Amino acid sequence: MDAVGPPEIQKILAITDALGFHREAVVVPLWTDGAGKFRVIRGNRLEITAPAQGDFETWLKALPGTLQAMDLSAVRRST
Repeated sequence: MDAVGPPEIQKILAITDALGFHREAVVVPLWTDGAGKFRVIRGNRLEITAPAQGDFETWLKALPGTLQAMDLSAVRRST
């Protein structure tokens, strides 16, 4: 996958919503990178970069567990 579009972004945001992250604290770049990336960026925001390689749907299914295993205590949550 070379780029992320609205359908993929909505799927990612549905997962971060379910995990309680505030929408304004989640950044989803329109580009892809390797196997996907996760990092906390300035302003205590969570940046989720979708994978360029592999199957997006498989990566998406693993996303909740991946995020739950990370220390994201600095990222703003919904109230």
